[in-house]
Amino acid sequence: MIRILISILIALVISSTSALAQTKAEAWRYEGPRIGVDISRFLLPAISTGNRTGWELQADIPYKGNLFPTFETGMQWFDDKHSSFHYKNSGAYGRLGVDMSIVKFESLKDHDFVFVGFRYGYAMFNQQTDSIVSSNYWGTKVGSLSNHPMSAHWGELVFGMKGELLPNFFFGWSLRAKFPLVVTNDQNIQPYIIPGLGKTGNGTPFDFSITMSYRFPIFKTKKIPKPITVGGAKHPGLNEDIDPNSQGFGGSGGGGGYNRGR
Repeated sequence: MIRILISILIALVISSTSALAQTKAEAWRYEGPRIGVDISRFLLPAISTGNRTGWELQADIPYKGNLFPTFETGMQWFDDKHSSFHYKNSGAYGRLGVDMSIVKFESLKDHDFVFVGFRYGYAMFNQQTDSIVSSNYWGTKVGSLSNHPMSAHWGELVFGMKGELLPNFFFGWSLRAKFPLVVTNDQNIQPYIIPGLGKTGNGTPFDFSITMSYRFPIFKTKKIPKPITVGGAKHPGLNEDIDPNSQGFGGSGGGGGYNRGR
């Protein structure tokens, strides 16, 4: 009886070990929503004029492996004081868009990608100007412009990359060209800076972001996403695998040959 129990125990241990080995050897590709923070927003006080602070959160989710619908939201505060005026600006913004991977994934565990994308942005903000000093022949006056609610719409073209540093932890960066579409008109003063868009001077505003994010590995698959092909459809009569020595290409076959005499 003891020998039978020992044999059963050994068999269970061996089967459990082999099952565990098979589980470890089995490869899966894990995907899911990714949420991150733009750490470049915390560098704004050091790299921008005036007292500019803010935060931004970013999120995306894979669609068919190569497309990543994206949502971004944040807030910004701007306070710029000079000898002749004191300008304040603050508000919230959001962006919707999609990123498209332009590189081929090499394996199930390859999640690094380079992307291009676009965004639609919208911001709601307030601006006001205090301590406006004006001097003329009659003397010096100090005035102010009251708080004025405003909004803005714009588009963005984005280029960047994201790399998986540790399982499910990503580091990324992006460069952005921004195109203002509609901005609320203020007869007194045009907004110097718009949350989420940037400075409103002449030309196209450019911006960058540096993102740390975490992916929630909810979905798993054994398929490597196929790269997105851009271009026209192939001619139905052409086949990349056709042998140039076969019929139709001057070979010794019958009626499938190409007649040059026409």
